[in-house]
Amino acid sequence: MEPFANPMSRRALLRAAGLGAVAVGAAPVLSACGAGLKGAGGGSGTSVKIGYVSPRTGAYAAFAESDAYLLKQVREFFGKGITAGGTTYSVEVLDRDTGSDPQQAATVADELVSRQGVDLVLVTATPETVHPVANKCEAEGVPCVSTIEPWQAYFFGRGGSPTKTFKYTYHFFNGIEQVATVESDIWKLFDTNRKVGVLWPNDTDGAAFRDATNGYRGQPATQGFTFVDPGAYENGTKDFSAIIARFKQEGVEILAGVPTPPDFATFWTQAAQQGFRPKVATISKAILFGSSVAALPNDLGDRLSIASWWVPQYPYTSSLTGQTGRQLADDYEKSGEAAGRKWNQGLGPNHALFEVANAVLTAVNPKDRQAVAAQLGKTTIDTVLGHLSWTGGGAGNPVPNVATIPMVGTQWTKGGNGSFDLKVVSNSLAPKVAVDGKAASL
Repeated sequence: MEPFANPMSRRALLRAAGLGAVAVGAAPVLSACGAGLKGAGGGSGTSVKIGYVSPRTGAYAAFAESDAYLLKQVREFFGKGITAGGTTYSVEVLDRDTGSDPQQAATVADELVSRQGVDLVLVTATPETVHPVANKCEAEGVPCVSTIEPWQAYFFGRGGSPTKTFKYTYHFFNGIEQVATVESDIWKLFDTNRKVGVLWPNDTDGAAFRDATNGYRGQPATQGFTFVDPGAYENGTKDFSAIIARFKQEGVEILAGVPTPPDFATFWTQAAQQGFRPKVATISKAILFGSSVAALPNDLGDRLSIASWWVPQYPYTSSLTGQTGRQLADDYEKSGEAAGRKWNQGLGPNHALFEVANAVLTAVNPKDRQAVAAQLGKTTIDTVLGHLSWTGGGAGNPVPNVATIPMVGTQWTKGGNGSFDLKVVSNSLAPKVAVDGKAASL
């Protein structure tokens, strides 16, 4: 499989991938990903710059809630420098906030690449942040590793196809196939009519989940369920009455979707007011974090379920700090940077980004961008998130440039102190993670 170098239009690539017109506006044209890339080599010297881009403010701020702790932790680790090929390099970590805005993401990516001359970029959380940054890196020949976005949205949404891939940009996270398996496992814990109402917005994630071939309904795990799709709604919708009425009319007893946190809060509040109460709700993106669940009024977050991509119960260890998942979560909660907050799922994959960075930058000349990018494509590493491999194919490496991660089924449960705890209720894809809760109906 070769990197992009053909004249096929991006629209045609997306059509071939089955994403259609909705995804076309989600990412810049990838013509720059072919011939003429600038990655012949990085700068000289013994100083390495790592850029870290995340949405610390705005609609997706919860994904980067642990950034202050994480950045302090990794700066302490890299403070002693790294050694590669017998040479010791000092390391500087440059962090940037996107404000959850794609244009701001593109702006900070340009600043890091063009003005700061970073050697490697790490980027996290949602297509709105990941795509502008990854596209800039691919165009300029700067190695980039990203996470917290379903791989189909990342790969096909950026113009990937079965025959064309990227040279400098790599990704690790779950795919829609894992989400579908875990969420349907949760559904099967309840006696329902198997009618699933879906909230798939008019954005890159929504397009990926709706795609007939690679999306949610195309996965073997969801066969046997009937889907009620009211159509793509716009992010920022203030009135979900029509969608709620459709779900009630169709007798929906299962709810699924990938709404933003503000949109789900609006929908779920209106659903309660209008008498729509499914037996089980498995919601991606919107209720991944305790802060988002606690913000829902009248304890409406209690017993909502999600397919989780990291919990402290994961029996894996950080290659940077030697911490187990539980130790990492506990250390975060005790830190001043947590400001009294509990751990959240972003901590695991965002920490793993720096584990990958360390492994790659110490394996080759960290100033040689082509060598770093090529090494990423060969990397296999055990992280606090689990085993990652960008080689070997199979479920763990479904397409080039992508490594997948394990997931478990979880449910939010209100504790005696008023906070919400995330309990593992199913583990078919990660049997090493112990089940510690029993699913309860809404």
